[in-house]
Amino acid sequence: MNNHNKILVIRFSSIGDIVITTSFLKTIKIKYNNPEIHFLTLDKFSSILHLQPDINRIIELSSDSTIKNLFELNEYIKSSNYDIIYDLHGSIRSRISTIGLSEITLRVKKPRFLRFLLFQLHLNLFPKDYSAIIMYHKCIDDYDKRTIPKTKLQVSSTELQSVRSLLEDNGVSDKFIVMVPGAAWPQKQWNTNKYIHLINEIEIKTKKIIVMLGTINDKVCAKISSINNNVIDLSGKTDIRQAMAIISLAETVFGSDTGLLHIAEALDKKVTMILGPTSRETGGGVSLKDSINIETNVWCRPCSQNGKQKCYRSSQYCMDFISPNEVASSVIERL
Repeated sequence: MNNHNKILVIRFSSIGDIVITTSFLKTIKIKYNNPEIHFLTLDKFSSILHLQPDINRIIELSSDSTIKNLFELNEYIKSSNYDIIYDLHGSIRSRISTIGLSEITLRVKKPRFLRFLLFQLHLNLFPKDYSAIIMYHKCIDDYDKRTIPKTKLQVSSTELQSVRSLLEDNGVSDKFIVMVPGAAWPQKQWNTNKYIHLINEIEIKTKKIIVMLGTINDKVCAKISSINNNVIDLSGKTDIRQAMAIISLAETVFGSDTGLLHIAEALDKKVTMILGPTSRETGGGVSLKDSINIETNVWCRPCSQNGKQKCYRSSQYCMDFISPNEVASSVIERL
């Protein structure tokens, strides 16, 4: 494997994990002297990577793909003559896609046993500097922790112009802050009343407009919007590329441990991330030195890799112990 002129990188989901791989892409782009890099991901996430400067081609797999489709994909990959394949997902789907290609495939080694100890016994044996970015980089033998690149995404001038019009139509013509309160799982979402307190404090102290982003399924956004009319609620009103463009125009971004906050960092925005059941050991948390995780040191967290597991305690203390004042101070510091 001396020649690495054509490389395939595989990561099917989810948004945050895909964004984090862009650091790895820059590393191999430099290491192998500007190789041709193809990126295989699910179709519903592929637009995130449009204009990503280190990707030469995006290969989309349908989210509804069957086993037959995966074997067809495997044949396509075999015929594409890659010099090396980096499987950064390590799933059944990615393993089927790379059957017969073990000689050129390097697969991410997920810390499953360490996570078992952490979730079940609350025994944390992770290295202090552990992160998902480092986990991916361990696929490269001689990577240097001191020179790991930042994540990187891009939006076009046309996209920026379009969302400026959208923002103006919604009364936003000045500098603003983006809030992302929703998350894939309810356990990762902070209490609505705490958000209301937080919003009021930010508005009083900064006089800044807050733009709220999310999906149409984020009920917390609707609740916040019904209580505070000053928040510009664009949840469910943008696609992912529009949301990215709006974020790129914001002064700072705050909210849940969710994909849009990882996107914000990849667009070089300072982030305040509210962490409850997840942590850096689960793949969550911020990556920029000027961003910050707001979290509590309770014995039961983290309790699951993605925050899906329902809290078994009488109250979700990992979220309840986080104060609006603490989050507000962090957001204001990052303006």
